[in-house]
Parts: sequence; C-alpha cells; structure tokens
Amino acid sequence: MEKVSIRKKSIVLISVALLMISTGLKVVEAYSKETIYEIKYQSINTKNMSEANIIEKKEIEEQDNMLSLINLVNESNEIITLQEVEIPKIEIKEETVLKEENIEEKLEDKQEEKVEMPSEPVVVENPWHLPTETGMVSQYPHYGHAAYDITSSRGSNEIIYPVANGVITNIYTDPAGALVITIRHDIGGQIFTSQYAHMSRYAEGLYIGKEVTFNDPIGFMGTTGNSTGIHLHLAVVDCALFDGNDNNCKDLNSFFNFANRRVREGYYGLGTHIIVPGSWTNR
Repeated sequence: MEKVSIRKKSIVLISVALLMISTGLKVVEAYSKETIYEIKYQSINTKNMSEANIIEKKEIEEQDNMLSLINLVNESNEIITLQEVEIPKIEIKEETVLKEENIEEKLEDKQEEKVEMPSEPVVVENPWHLPTETGMVSQYPHYGHAAYDITSSRGSNEIIYPVANGVITNIYTDPAGALVITIRHDIGGQIFTSQYAHMSRYAEGLYIGKEVTFNDPIGFMGTTGNSTGIHLHLAVVDCALFDGNDNNCKDLNSFFNFANRRVREGYYGLGTHIIVPGSWTNR
C-alpha cells in the first residue's frame, strides 16, 4: 500500500514538474523571439542645419536555439532534474549609415588646383618714331607734295634714322642729284615704304637688303638735288615701293601718284601713325 502511495506521489510530482517546465519553455520562447534595437543618433548642429543621421543600429536578437535539456527520470521513478542550459550567444549586426560629407571636409580633401595667374598685359611700344633727334617741320604733306620737309638747327650734322624697323630696298641718287634711301616696313602684316631724300651723305655699312632698326643711323641731313636749303624730305606711304607685285608702287612714278592719291583720301604719312609736332628735341 505504501508503494502504491509513493508511486502516485511520484506521478504527481512528475506531472507538476512537466507542467512547470512547459510553462518555462514558452516564456523563454516568447522572449527569445523578441528583437531589441539600440539606436544612437548623431547630434544635430542647428547652426549648419545638418540632418540627424542614424550612425549606428544594433539589432540584438537572442538565438532561438534554447535546448530543452530535460532528462526525465528513468523507469525507477527517480525525480526529474533539469540540466544546466547554455546561455545563448548574442549576435550583433551593425548597419553603417553613410554620413553626408560636410562641405568643409570636401574642400579640405580636394586637391589644390594650380591657378594660373593672368600675366601682366604686355605694353606694345608704338613702332613708329620721329626721324631725327631734333627737328622742325617746314612743310606738311599736301597734294602735290605728299611728304614732310624737316629742318634742324644742327644742319648737316643732324643724323637721320628710320621711322620704324625695316629693310633697305634702295639706295640711289635721283635725276636731280638728291641722295635717297628707301626702307620697307612690315607693321603687323601691313607693308609701308619710307623715303628719305636730300641727304648730304649716307651712313657707313649700308646696302640693299640690310635690316635696320629705328635706332640705326642711315645718313645725314643735307640739301642735295632740287633743294633750297638743308632739310629732310620724308615720305611714308602704305605700299611696297619697287615691288613688282604691288601695282600701286612698282616704280617711282606709281609711288608718287599713289602717295598723292592717299593724301587726298586723308592719309598723311607718318602723321597718320604718330603725332608729328611742329618742332621737337627728342624722338
């Protein structure tokens, strides 16, 4: 009778134990499926009105792998005992949210570009110059005399210079006996001819085809040829004298005719390109 009573008690204890175990497992199962989120926010800079960006999101999820490690008593009706349950490992997943780059950081990271400073404007010197160091205009260009007549207090000691850089195209004596030099100038792609007459003598070392600058002496003021006094007859015309390809100035006759036509059209030789004063003491 006692054995039967003990057996019944064992059965009751086992039933109660199983019920408690079942209830505990359900509670564990309910919590094991719960996902916990831990969210951290980036501080808001109200001055820059930057957005609050989630910088880190942690998902904490317990593994639903709780083992039911329950051993029932054997047939000898030993009391059911619970074995130790391993604590589930927690897996943390980190989701990185890209942060918007700050404008200042972009500027710092950007490689410095080389900025070429604009070069200073080049001041181009006027290529035209007066023909003597000192001078005085005794006659201005006009129709029938398309040239400047220039005198000087130095007389025949006054050195004559080209009015611009160029190439000597002829050195000759005209029919009246005047010593003459002609120079061709290429100014910005446009061709001009300057003519210097009535010289007393030529400078040394001159020849046709020689390149000269406006600082190279070409002769001295004189009164050779058809002249009433020491002076320089200076004509500047926008054509190429002695150039067969230029019908306006292929010879002296066409040169004089074209020069007079240009004066009538309002072209006054050197005075068209620079100011020719009534008198001067510096080129």
